[in-house]
Amino acid sequence: MDFEFAHEVPASPDEVAAVLLDRKFQSSLSDLGPLHDRKVLSQKKGPDGLITRRIRSVLDLHITGVAQKFIGDGDPAWVEEATWHPDEMLWTWEVHPEVAADLLEASGEIALEASRKGTKRIVAGVLKVKVPIYGGKVEGWVVQGLEGAYEAEAERLTEWLA
Repeated sequence: MDFEFAHEVPASPDEVAAVLLDRKFQSSLSDLGPLHDRKVLSQKKGPDGLITRRIRSVLDLHITGVAQKFIGDGDPAWVEEATWHPDEMLWTWEVHPEVAADLLEASGEIALEASRKGTKRIVAGVLKVKVPIYGGKVEGWVVQGLEGAYEAEAERLTEWLA
């Protein structure tokens, strides 16, 4: 399932990028919407100027029926590995699931673009749940959870910048 959503933040792209790279801000996101136990595992700047960050998250998602047989009783947990490309104002990311790793693939990008209101943050990606018959339904649940988490993050980001 391809997805895309955007949020406006009333600050310049440079200001938004600086906050998104701030470990204190990232630590404030431990209870973000439907995510819980969100934790920055590492954030390192490479010799090429790119910054790689690893974040572990758990999505509060109640899966029932046949899909639960494939995924199990635990909430979906994953490590997101994201790379910040400062010259492009772009994050590229990939998800490494901890639960049913062979059944889930997700990757995408987050772009920061100047807008009339400050910065438009565009989250785009692809999510694939390889569960017969129910995969599309689970994809919809996960994308809905991600959208809620990014919306909550945008609100917290706006408050942080105020």
